Amino acid sequence: MKRFAMPFAFSLCVLFSCSRKQHSTEAERLDWNKETLVTAYEHFGNKDPKWDLPATNALMEFVRIRSEKSDRAGTDVQSELIGNDSEDAVKSGCNDPMVMYLYCRFNSGRSSRPLSFWQDEYRKMAQALENSSYPPLRKFYANDRAAIVLWENYDKTLWTEVTQFRRAAMNDLANAVQDKSLPIEEVSDACDLLLNTVSSNAKELPDAYKMLEPALFRNWPHAATAYFIKGRFYYSFAWSARGGGYADKVSTDGWKSFAEDLAVAEKAYREAWALNPKDPRIATEMIEMAVSQQKSRDEMELWFGRAMQLDTNNYAACKYKLRFLNPKWYGDRDQMLQFGRECVASTNWCGSVPLILVDAHIAYADLLESRDRAEYWLQPDVWPDVRSAYEKFIQVDPDGAVNDRYYYARYAFICGQWQEFKDQIKLIRDSDKGFNPAFFGGEEQFNKMMAQADAGGARAADN
Repeated sequence: MKRFAMPFAFSLCVLFSCSRKQHSTEAERLDWNKETLVTAYEHFGNKDPKWDLPATNALMEFVRIRSEKSDRAGTDVQSELIGNDSEDAVKSGCNDPMVMYLYCRFNSGRSSRPLSFWQDEYRKMAQALENSSYPPLRKFYANDRAAIVLWENYDKTLWTEVTQFRRAAMNDLANAVQDKSLPIEEVSDACDLLLNTVSSNAKELPDAYKMLEPALFRNWPHAATAYFIKGRFYYSFAWSARGGGYADKVSTDGWKSFAEDLAVAEKAYREAWALNPKDPRIATEMIEMAVSQQKSRDEMELWFGRAMQLDTNNYAACKYKLRFLNPKWYGDRDQMLQFGRECVASTNWCGSVPLILVDAHIAYADLLESRDRAEYWLQPDVWPDVRSAYEKFIQVDPDGAVNDRYYYARYAFICGQWQEFKDQIKLIRDSDKGFNPAFFGGEEQFNKMMAQADAGGARAADN
């Protein structure tokens, strides 16, 4: 079997590996992804004229998702194109593992088949890709996704298999980062996914980083992203050692490891910032460090200001600041709501940022006894905030906000705003995406909600 070999042109990327260059250009990333997807398929994929065209189209569209920074990149339209093309290829008999990966990831009919079907598809696809000549990074994603899907229902009978796929993913990523031509953005994306996969496993989490660290700093010693990755892992180490319980339940050793690992994470983030003070991710994570290390509000605000200056739609930065202001940490309800209202009123911040005001109410309601939560949403200052947040958010793209209207409708319902609930349901039904009652717990539960809204509206009219 012909093994994958990077052409000479790509060896030029090695020249950048020990420089102080912080990013690959869009063209460099596009070329790398095209080489390791489309060209890889042409060299040693399971080809056949019956399916080559849709298979290649699906792979090329995936290249664009992985590489482009345009507004179109990563959209539902692109995902649908990949899903349709890969499905056409599979229906024509294609069994190429890379195309099968796209079929599993982007198939629009996922909900029409039982989870067990897709678990089996991911299982077969990942095993086939692992035994193929595709590059290690592609194998990593296949194994990691297979582990995620197999563990979707936390079926303990599958745990041994889940662990095997996770370990295979860790090995594949460790092999992938040996390649100096790998764009640092690809390294970062893969590490993010692996970290999310293993972060709750006290054994796999440190093992994963130990496997990655040597090549990470050998190949990208002056890249801020390498230090950023280190900071993220050590931040996870810290919270793994501490645990998520109340402070009085944390052991002495847990507190010691927590402080030590946070210190390493902070040092790594500050080194990353010194190398690249234009990366909003670094400033954003430093807000979380301020929460965990009990820093002053001034320190938190310093990093929050930097994060929002670099990315005015930085929802994560706002979410982290909201956590700082939570009564569980260093604030109170008034501070949370004041900040949330600033997020709605701002003419500079946009994207999902206005929804921070809704998040503030959710976070505060979660602090209450369960019996008091329903009453909280009926307080007179809650619904005006929810409405203003969603109206600001939706007005940016009314046609593209259909999925968000489901949430708007749900909050209208729990706030007792019956007419608004029905209005949002009508807008959803009138869209070209149809209506999904499963969001509200199924057809029967949704019908009960509609009946309650009709009755509530009738009572309001009588009054």
